[in-house]
Amino acid sequence: LDENAIIMPPPTFPIPAGQYYVTGGRGYSTGLTIREDGTWRLEDAKHSLYDVTHLPCRAARYVPATTMTEGGGEGGPTSINKADFPVRPGGVMPNVDGATKRDYAVLFVIGQKR
Repeated sequence: LDENAIIMPPPTFPIPAGQYYVTGGRGYSTGLTIREDGTWRLEDAKHSLYDVTHLPCRAARYVPATTMTEGGGEGGPTSINKADFPVRPGGVMPNVDGATKRDYAVLFVIGQKR
């Protein structure tokens, strides 16, 4: 889900190894190197992932703890509390009863080094 409780299309993972230019749209951009083993580093060691994260965007993946066939069904899209949305910029995505959550940082890839 995104910060407005809208189901997002799944991103393509893993991002191919390479060198990219990234920004959070807050006046700072830098290079991002993704290695074959999936590890990454920012070109400018003085800055962190936070500095290139687009703070107004929030995203999380919610996985139901049980499946419908197990008699559960909690943790799906109908389990969200609409009062928890929209999530404020910089805020943490809310927990959803019956689901595990993984938060994601949103950053913009604005180019690729060749």
